[in-house]
Order: sequence, then C-alpha cells, then structure tokens
Amino acid sequence: MSTKEQVNELFTQTVDDWARFYEDPKPAKMSSQNLVSRRRFAIEMIEAKLPKGSKILDVGCGTGHLAAELARRGYDTWGTDLSQGMVDYAREHYNRDRFQVADIEKIPFPDNFFDGIVCLGVMEYLVTDVNALREMWRVLKPGGHAVVTTPSSICPFFYIDRGLIRVRFAVRPLTGAVRRMLGGEQRPAQPFPKVQHRRYRKGNWVKLMRSHGLELEDWACHSWGCYGLERFFPQGAFCRASDRFARNGLLNWVASDQLSCVRAIK
Repeated sequence: MSTKEQVNELFTQTVDDWARFYEDPKPAKMSSQNLVSRRRFAIEMIEAKLPKGSKILDVGCGTGHLAAELARRGYDTWGTDLSQGMVDYAREHYNRDRFQVADIEKIPFPDNFFDGIVCLGVMEYLVTDVNALREMWRVLKPGGHAVVTTPSSICPFFYIDRGLIRVRFAVRPLTGAVRRMLGGEQRPAQPFPKVQHRRYRKGNWVKLMRSHGLELEDWACHSWGCYGLERFFPQGAFCRASDRFARNGLLNWVASDQLSCVRAIK
C-alpha cells in the first residue's frame, strides 16, 4: 500500500472523529485543542492578509469545517481532500459544489486562480514537499498568501513522547502477562494503518519554501503537552494556555505545531 493510500484509509476511517473535534471550543484533551488552536491561528492569518470576497482553497479540507467557517466570514471558498469519506461529509453538510477529491500534488484548478490557500496537517504525510509547494505556488495569484502547517522537529515534548512509547513497548509483555494471570482480556491491536509523519526545522523549511517562490511573512508555533500522557490526564487547558506564547521567539520553539504564512512571489 502506498503512502497516499495509507493516508486515505486512515482519514476515511476517522471522518466522524474529525467532525467532532471542533464541537467544543475549549476541549479537555490536548489533541482536540491543538486542532482548535491551529484553525484559529490560520483564520487570523488569512484575515490579516486577505480581504473578504477573496478566493480561498482549503487543501486537505477534511470535513470542510474550516472552508465553511471562512465562507461564513465572507470568503469565496473551495475545498479538496484525498479522502472520499471526508469530501462526502463536506458535501453533505456544506456547499456540495465546492468540495472535491484531489491530490495536493495535482491541484485541479488553473494557474493564478486563488488569492489564498490554507493547508493544515497535510505536508507531513507526503514523501516530499517539492511537488506540493510547486502546485500551491502555481494556483496562487501573484502576491497571494498561503497558510501552511508543519510539525516541529525540535519540540521537546515530541522526544518525551517518543521515550514514553519506548517504555510502553518495553513493558508491554509484562503487562500482558499480568493481565492474563488476572483473567483479563487481551486488548485488540491498533486497527488504523501506520502512516509516515515527517517533522520540520524552521530554517530549512523557510529556505525550501523561498526556493519555490513562497516568501515567509508570518510565523507562529503552538501546542504544548505530551500525547503519551493524554490517557492519564487531559492537557487541553495547558495546551490552550500556551497559545499566548505562539509568537514569542524565546518560548514558542518548544511547541509542536508550526504555522507559516507565505506570499507568492511571481
């Protein structure tokens, strides 16, 4: 199974979960708060750069919540996603004619068509960034803006999580044996496909975008907390509190999610 097929399968299986992520504006879990914060920062960046009525494409639109919110705020929006299930949900709940299945490496729109692009939670699942950056640059008008998110490679919480995963796998045989001795049931294996999830360092990422005609104009980093501890106590409030440091260069480097707002140079 190719990487894109794995991503398609994963997100097709989790449509309902994604649809619920934005129901609570202040969720208890960090995983949900991360998405809520990411969407808020993306909207702020778009509104700071583009006037109402601008044409916006949400690449990797998922269930269509962000495109629908931008439309509610006066923007002319479209959405594409690799997952048929996600697109079906967006068509059913929002504008049926504005969502379609498409690959970010082959965006089905003409050159210089959009004033803005939002691309949240997409790049890290690709094998390479080059084709996606070229396509976003191609469909943007000269001077158009794109908001693109990437996971940080220097986030200390990520390395804590990785250590927790290693400990968990190391003790799994022991915990399984104890569970069997006490008559407990074996837990089922993880049903979702494993997909690659690349991480990015700011300097290299900004340089790569610039080499493809996308000049950085705004930068924010958010989301503090350890996913490995979510099963023991919720960290949504902690993650939410860290948003105030999203543009503080002395502190925001510890965050897990990066947002870059870039301008198309043509």
